[in-house]
This record gives sequence, C-alpha cells and structure tokens, in this order.
Amino acid sequence: MTKTLAAAVLTVLALSVSACGSSNDNAQAAKSISDSIMKSQKSSQSTSQFFTMKRKDADCIGKGLVDKIGTDQLQKYGLLTKDNKTKKSVSAVKMSSADAKKATTTLFGCTDVEGMMQSAMNKSGNIPKAMKPCITKTLNEKNLRGMFDAIFQGDQAAAKQKLVQPMMKCAVGAQGQ
Repeated sequence: MTKTLAAAVLTVLALSVSACGSSNDNAQAAKSISDSIMKSQKSSQSTSQFFTMKRKDADCIGKGLVDKIGTDQLQKYGLLTKDNKTKKSVSAVKMSSADAKKATTTLFGCTDVEGMMQSAMNKSGNIPKAMKPCITKTLNEKNLRGMFDAIFQGDQAAAKQKLVQPMMKCAVGAQGQ
C-alpha cells in the first residue's frame, strides 16, 4: 500500500511540477509543461496504469502554474530552463510556501486529486476490503493539500507526515478490528 501511494504521489508530483515574459514565452512554457506531463505519464508504465491524467488537465496545470507563479520564478526553482523547456528532474523542488500553495491550488483546480488518488488506491489491489473505508476517509482534500504543499516546498518528511502517517494509523486500526 505504501509503495502504491508513493508511486501515485510521485506521479502527480512529476506530472504537476514539470512546469513554466511574454505571452509567447508563457504559452510555450505552459505547452512544455503539458507535453511533459503527458510524456511522463506514458513513460511511467507501472504508475500510469493506476494513475492517469487527461490532456485538458495537463494543459490546465501548465497554464495555471505559469499564470499563478510565473515563468521567471519557475525558472528560478529549476522547473524550467531559460528557453522555457521543462527540466527532467523535479524531485528536488523547493518552492516558497506561498508558491507551493499556488501550485497545490492549481493542481486541485485542474484535476480531481481526491478521485485520482482513491482510484489509484483501488486499482492497486493492495488495500484489504476492511481498510477501504478508512483509506477513503484519509484521502481527503485537507490531507492531500497539506501533503502537496509540503512536497512543493521540498519537505518530504512533512509530506509523509501529512498523509502517510494518518494512513498508517488507519491501516493499523483496521487490522485490529
């Protein structure tokens, strides 16, 4: 279960963080993000079978990150190159708290994060029937937003605490029933 959750979270992170002057630069940056999301989704077979995003969602994320955070700031974070192409590695992202909240808001505004996470968990086949109600309760907007805020700030320990810790408490409690 933890491996599936981690894979789903990393996919969302990679898909949403691979992000993006002028309106041409902004359009190019947004398209680069969207293209990167779709490409990453196709190349990560193990996760994409559980976790998929539509092109319109990827386009929304690309545009949202450019509009809310800005191309210059996304370049400073290392998410974009100077020519507005996406960089390959997004695992070391460290945004400011304010920009992390903007990225999380973009992600939640463009996709059904709760639905995607719950669908990924259900499709994984790793959740015992007795634990499903507890997992569903844990995969709520508050916990997921907190987790993504922490991820976008580069604080993996806090991200784990925001979601995995409540899930583990849930799992231990469900096994004891």
